[in-house]
Amino acid sequence: MATMATMASEAKGQAEALLSIRENFASFFAAFEPEKPYVYGDHTNALLRECQLATEAVDRGECYYAIVCLPPRHGKSDIISRRYPVWHLNTHPEHEIILASYSADFAHELSIDALKCFRESSPLFGLRPGRQRANFWTVDGHKGKVNAVGLGGSITGRGANVFIIDDYIKSRQEAESETIREHLWDSFKSDLWTRRAPVHAFIIVATRWHVDDLVGRIQEETEKGDGFPQFKMVKFPAQNEDGSFLFSEKFSEAYYTSQKALGIYAWQSMFQNDPAPRMGNLLRADLVNWINESEVPAGLQWRRGWDLASTEKERMKDDPDYTVGTLAAYDKTTRRVYVRDVVRGQWSALKRDKTMIDTAKDDLSRGCSRVNIEAVGGYVDTFNRIRSNLRGTAVVRKITPMLDKVARASVLEPIFEAGNVYAVNGSWRQKWENEFLAFPGGKHDDQVDSLVVAVYGEITKQGRAGMSAM
Repeated sequence: MATMATMASEAKGQAEALLSIRENFASFFAAFEPEKPYVYGDHTNALLRECQLATEAVDRGECYYAIVCLPPRHGKSDIISRRYPVWHLNTHPEHEIILASYSADFAHELSIDALKCFRESSPLFGLRPGRQRANFWTVDGHKGKVNAVGLGGSITGRGANVFIIDDYIKSRQEAESETIREHLWDSFKSDLWTRRAPVHAFIIVATRWHVDDLVGRIQEETEKGDGFPQFKMVKFPAQNEDGSFLFSEKFSEAYYTSQKALGIYAWQSMFQNDPAPRMGNLLRADLVNWINESEVPAGLQWRRGWDLASTEKERMKDDPDYTVGTLAAYDKTTRRVYVRDVVRGQWSALKRDKTMIDTAKDDLSRGCSRVNIEAVGGYVDTFNRIRSNLRGTAVVRKITPMLDKVARASVLEPIFEAGNVYAVNGSWRQKWENEFLAFPGGKHDDQVDSLVVAVYGEITKQGRAGMSAM
């Protein structure tokens, strides 16, 4: 049987452990790790510390602002979203927390995980959950609550003592869209920034995607010095100056090397957290495999994608846009894009339409009976004319862009980077290569747009992500 001294010692140890869990977020996290064994790195401890500092600042009646930038899959959500709201509410049951992310669905998933932990841990603090929903849960008998929202979603009437933004951009496509970045900034200023309690903490944990993303804009505002709060910036590059890698406890050197192989632009932004402006070479045309017609695989589903322009060179400026039609296919099995032919010209509307109709009829001999036409504004009438002329000959689909050019073209970036573009050598090769290598900084982008129109839907299998098809 245990002696009285042993029992007293155990009770003292339990009391000290409970006190540590109450006062120290790192101790709480260790007691309620999202998975076991949980792998820690230097960045893990640093993020735990930032959460601790945020709560301590609020306790002192001070506001706290911090940004922590990490590569993908390095455990930021486990700490900042799945555990920190739980610990803070357990120790501050009258506080309100807003947990925001790039989408409501993802924010709700994080909130559900946090709620599960709160159910388990709250009895240690003499608490229990009250109302329990994915987007909203409370502390029974107290004012404390968590609101989980997607950036851009409605949070009318809600405020917070602690704001958490966990990943504000979902994908490269969204990051490259100026429209989406502007919408995100507006949401930050109007939906979150105006909801701050007099004393509050604001923690943003994210992977950088673009020089003009949310963190970039906050840095710009900070540098202006017009009263915008000074955000503490904590940055963890995937590869250090000495060549070592950040999270070697979990990821091998081969893992980081494979990520680096996807291209310097993505590596510098997402993994080094040091994005730079695009200077061209988004689409690595220098890695294209040039083949003969006889090497084209059988069984591919070809589409001719058209990007339209309507005026002859001599009628307009010195070098107007081109109408371009690209015959291309996407192989879902090998994830390869095949480019078989490119038709390009600065034609009048009448000559343009005739060229499109004649090309569609010629394509039948190549096994292509599908035509995609990017049609916005006045080009809707062109689409209707072409569809009417080709009725019974080809299936003609109207493609309506929903994102800007760079955002749409970004779906091709990893395919080019992987050397998975195969093109039939033709007279169009040199100008095609030059335009792709210069994109998005070059003078013309019609051939890029044309290829995107041809294969975007097959690559994404969700045209609404950046284009809708009818």
